[in-house]
Amino acid sequence: MTVAISPGKIILLGEHGVVYGKPALAMAISLKVAADIEISSSYTVNSRPLDEKKHIYIKKAIEKLWDGEPLSITTFSQIPSASGLGSSAAITTAIVAALFAMKNGFSKEKVAKYSFEIEYDVQGMASPIDTSTCSYGNAIMVWKKEKEGYIWKISKNGSTWYIYPFEMPEINIVIGVSNIKSKTPSIVKKVSKFVEHSSFAKDLLNEMELLVMEGVKALRQKDIVKFGEIMNQNHKILYNIGASSREIEKLVATARKAGAYGAKITGAGGGGSIIAIGDDCERIMEALKEKCKDAYIVTPDKEGVKVWK
Repeated sequence: MTVAISPGKIILLGEHGVVYGKPALAMAISLKVAADIEISSSYTVNSRPLDEKKHIYIKKAIEKLWDGEPLSITTFSQIPSASGLGSSAAITTAIVAALFAMKNGFSKEKVAKYSFEIEYDVQGMASPIDTSTCSYGNAIMVWKKEKEGYIWKISKNGSTWYIYPFEMPEINIVIGVSNIKSKTPSIVKKVSKFVEHSSFAKDLLNEMELLVMEGVKALRQKDIVKFGEIMNQNHKILYNIGASSREIEKLVATARKAGAYGAKITGAGGGGSIIAIGDDCERIMEALKEKCKDAYIVTPDKEGVKVWK
């Protein structure tokens, strides 16, 4: 038996900009996914036959990494699906980590790179931000600009992303999960059309790049009030490029009214989730629970993906 546990993730700043080579800051969270893998007589997931459509990420991982006997896989998740919290990245990362461990070849870098390949194959497009965050843990900045200090780089179809580590301060973050599932490919396509045909959109992405760098500085100084202000500015840009929705705006307004210094979309948007920070996270969470599907208080996951044999 081999067990792997992977955290989910939130994007603190810079979503959508990362598609166009801009930096984005992401954090691994204390909501997690676990995968337990054993040799078996047939391929099963949670005691049912492996389904090519339902278990597409698992199937792709097996195709890429496993050539042994059939496997019995059991999964457990604290992360709601299609919520912008990295549920598919976390399950992919956990499965890949377990398979590598079974072959005595586990490393976080290998897990991140192969998990990205699987997400790319399934979605037809992807950046490595989700899978690298789940693999590495704590927080990372993903950027197409090469500087000193990156932990690994990932290349695909002529693009190269550099993954930089970031040490998060001890912080509580509130997540509000909307009643609308996030449809990442359609939102990314919508934003892409706007960017392609509008110099205003390009200016907004350049402004978002500056906000990411200001946000990194604020977190290093543990200035949560300033970071909240930057989150609000980032959200305004995401709203202007078409990544928000009526329900998301209601959740953002609710969080701010409950005392959040900052609240914004996390992930592609449209639906999915928002994140918020403030002094009274319990109050913010309870206010959000009255308006949305669910709400959580999370902390940074310091370890990233891990395995036991």
